[in-house]
Amino acid sequence: MLKPPTNTERIAGSVVVESSLAAVAALAGGPLAALLPVLSKSFAAERQRKRVEEALLELDALFRANERAVRDLSDAQYKLVNETVLGILHTTSSEKLAYLRSAVANAMSMADVEPEDAAILSRVVRDISAEEVAFLVRSFGYEKVRLVLDVQEQSSEVLEILLASPEAKLVSGLVSLGILASGGGTYEDLGQLRFTPIAAKVLALLRATGP
Repeated sequence: MLKPPTNTERIAGSVVVESSLAAVAALAGGPLAALLPVLSKSFAAERQRKRVEEALLELDALFRANERAVRDLSDAQYKLVNETVLGILHTTSSEKLAYLRSAVANAMSMADVEPEDAAILSRVVRDISAEEVAFLVRSFGYEKVRLVLDVQEQSSEVLEILLASPEAKLVSGLVSLGILASGGGTYEDLGQLRFTPIAAKVLALLRATGP
């Protein structure tokens, strides 16, 4: 049975929000320096404190229940877990927080993760949005993704996305993260995108681990 959270654990989220803003304020100077500490007292900051606090307590329970796995983490696993936890501290989306909690749990079982993959996955997990994750999950079964002015005919192999649609922005985001890249060098591949090898690893890392 878990011990009740300490006073330190209870205020962890508040400390994160206020200390982060205080550091920015110190560097900013001028009117912004006076504004940011006030911002930390906003209702939005309080909601963020509660989200972060809940996530940290869930991770505490996870680590306590898997002490041996935590002790035996490789350097690559440690980097992935550590940077994912840091990402949690600066995430305001409840949906993304859920993905990041899953990423921590899954990283602890990825004994074969390579240092190079850990570095790439850490950046992706930190920067990817919940909406981009959801799009990746929906579209990963397609062989190619193509941005078009008009959708002609959808197939089981090629996913056509209207350039003017909100999903086109998600495609652009996945390209910038290295999850989607230009297709092969043939004429038929012109304008088409394919999922890179990192896409499957991102999905494996972010998949839900339970209720």
